Amino acid sequence: MKMSRFVVAVCASVVLAGALAMSGRAGSGAAGVAPPADSAASWRTDPVWHDGLVEKATYAASKVIYGQPRSYTAIVFTNKEQHDTKTWTKANGSKSTVEVFKHNQIEAVPTPNYAYHFVTTSHLSVEGMLLTRYDQSSQEFCGMSFRSLLPTSEKAGREYSLETFSYMPEAGRVSAQLKSAGRPMVPEDALPLYLRDFAFNAEASQAINLLPTQKSNRAAAIATVAAKVRYAGMDGGDHKVELLVGDQLRGTYFFAADRQHVMTRYRSADGSQTYDLQTHERTDYWTIR
Repeated sequence: MKMSRFVVAVCASVVLAGALAMSGRAGSGAAGVAPPADSAASWRTDPVWHDGLVEKATYAASKVIYGQPRSYTAIVFTNKEQHDTKTWTKANGSKSTVEVFKHNQIEAVPTPNYAYHFVTTSHLSVEGMLLTRYDQSSQEFCGMSFRSLLPTSEKAGREYSLETFSYMPEAGRVSAQLKSAGRPMVPEDALPLYLRDFAFNAEASQAINLLPTQKSNRAAAIATVAAKVRYAGMDGGDHKVELLVGDQLRGTYFFAADRQHVMTRYRSADGSQTYDLQTHERTDYWTIR
C-alpha cells in the first residue's frame, strides 16, 4: 500500500498544563504500565499536524447488521485543534485552551432497505492523550440516537458526565457520571487514535477504563469496564495490539511501523467489525472545488 508524502510545516504546540499527572497514561510509573512512545520523533509532535490540512484514512470495512456482515467504506479524519476548556469546543478567542486531536469517524453502512449512518468523534489532548470529549450519533430511517461524554470540570481525566438518548421503545434519555478510577478513561471507539501513542515493544501493557463502543441506534452500555491493552508483536510489518476485558480478547488493532502509526487493520474478536486501510493522505475536505 502506498502512503502519501506528508507536507511539513512548523508551528508551536500548546500543552495541557497539570493534566498529565492525573491521566494514568503510560509512563506515570504505575505498576504494569509501559513507558509511552514519547521520544523526540513522537508522532504527536510531528510538524505535519500544522500544515493546514487534515489526515484522511479510508478503510474497507464490514459491520454486522441484521445478522449479516455489511461491506462499506469508512472515512476517518484526524487533525489538531485548540479547544476551549469551559465548553470543550473549538476555541475562538478563549483564554483557556488545550490542544487536542480530533478523530472523526464517518460511516454509512448499507442494508437492504436503508443505510445506517454513524458519526463518532473523539477528542484527546495532545499532551498526555487525555479524553476531553466524545460524541456519537446514529441515524437511519426509523430515527436517531446520540451520546455525549464531557469532563465535569475544566481539567480532563478525572470525572465525566455521559448523556445518551435512544429513540428505541422506552429507552429515551439516560445520564450517568463516570470516574477514571485511577486509569485512563478511553472510549473503545477512540482506541484507533489513543493506541497510536502506545509503546510498541515486547513488554508494553496498560490498564484502561474502557467505555464500550456506542455505535448503535439502541441504548448502549453506559458503565465502563476494566480492560487492558497489550503489545502482541509484529504482524505483516505492522505493530499488533490486543484489547482484553478480563481474560477475554475483545479486539485486535494493527498500526503502521512508521512515524505516524496510523491504524492499518482492525478485527473484533466476535467478527462483527473489521477495518482495512485503503488510502492514507492529507487533504482539505472543507474546500469546494
